[in-house]
Amino acid sequence: MALTDRIKKDITEKKQQKLNNVEYFKEQILLTDALKEDYDNAVRSIDSDLLGDITTVNNTLIGVQSAYQNRIDSGCRTDLFWRVEGYNAGTGNYSLVVEKLSVVGYGTSVAFLNSSGGITTYADGVIEIPGMGGDNLHAIRYYDEPYMKDIGDTTIGSFIGIVGTASTILAIASQSSDELISTFDIGNLIICSKDGVFSGGNNKIVGFGSTTITGITTTVMEEVVGIATTSFEVSTIILETATIGFSSLPESDGSYTQFTVVTDPDTFEQTQTRFRYQVKFGKNPFSPQTIGILDSSTIGIGTFIEYDNSAKPPAAQSWKPELEGVEKKGEKIKEPKVGAGRIYNVVGFTSAPTYLGTPQPEGTKITTTILTGLYTPITLPSGCTAIENTLTSSISARNTLESNLSSGSNCIQSKVDAANALRTERAEYSLKIWGLRQSIGGESDRIDEYEALETYINDTEETINGTTSCL
Repeated sequence: MALTDRIKKDITEKKQQKLNNVEYFKEQILLTDALKEDYDNAVRSIDSDLLGDITTVNNTLIGVQSAYQNRIDSGCRTDLFWRVEGYNAGTGNYSLVVEKLSVVGYGTSVAFLNSSGGITTYADGVIEIPGMGGDNLHAIRYYDEPYMKDIGDTTIGSFIGIVGTASTILAIASQSSDELISTFDIGNLIICSKDGVFSGGNNKIVGFGSTTITGITTTVMEEVVGIATTSFEVSTIILETATIGFSSLPESDGSYTQFTVVTDPDTFEQTQTRFRYQVKFGKNPFSPQTIGILDSSTIGIGTFIEYDNSAKPPAAQSWKPELEGVEKKGEKIKEPKVGAGRIYNVVGFTSAPTYLGTPQPEGTKITTTILTGLYTPITLPSGCTAIENTLTSSISARNTLESNLSSGSNCIQSKVDAANALRTERAEYSLKIWGLRQSIGGESDRIDEYEALETYINDTEETINGTTSCL
């Protein structure tokens, strides 16, 4: 028994030392975080300024879109055209239907009949057929890594996902889907950016699997995943409860649904506060990296930011940058495509679909062998001159503010550079905090081992004394 007492005493002392170390590391974290706070405030200040600049410019793009739509709604242009649905080679008949221009596409390829009788076919997923235009939005893209996250940030990663109604299988639309799920655990919660997909607003991970994504256009796959294919094997998350809605690729409005995985709050708020501070000792501080678009909820985050004016989808996506260039399934792993997105304008036409001299409403179907003479100039109502002037002014305001983003006193790049310089300085504090949190993780693992050993010794003593039996 003397040996057992000596071991118990030694374990108790060592465990207490580990607990003291944890308290010291926590104290150092709080002190370091206080020093970092000045940089946090400075970064948030510049980010807020940048977001204000971006919002102001994007509002002019929305203004242009509204001015174009007002021209349509006022009858100064039409948004209708003849679409070729089919052709009978035996009879020479064309099947035509009056179609309406759409800012979200048409669900299939479009054979457009122009006023000269010519037919041009546009692939599935193409929105900007004749009569449609668009502008790339402006944004600030951020790159965020684990070591930059605050202690209270329970976010693990984000991705674009696909799930059907009443399903428990959520597919990750990412080239690095299997690497990404390696960072998730059973019990993690999932939050969806689209309302009505999960009952109660979130779901829980109960397992993982794989599936093959099919039926998606090459245009969408290239835009989201970066691979021009219609069939793609990806990892899946098995959900605890079936969905009540769905997430498609893309949605009917052309957007993409973002899913975010977070630590279960019950796990984060465990009784012993050391669990809130710790990270696993061997956890990579730089991966997975999350790429997203700065908004009011993400101001100040990230290791660095950059200005973006691409049409790439704005949904945040996570990946493992250390795998960039590694070949996987015949394709090299690339950075996820995340950008500002694009806004579409219904420019319309000056001539409307007609048949036998009569303008035709949306949905009208005809069969004809003659493809000319099927458009007639529209009759302009009063007020079109003023509407055209408003559109011209909106375009001018957009052009002026877009130009100011790259020149003059409002040059956005100088603010981006300043914000990144501050982020670089802040990173030194963040890396120190990360190291302290890893130290807590290492000490916490040892504390768990000591507690398990103490339990074993106590149980053994009880068994020897005849108070416990394994039988």
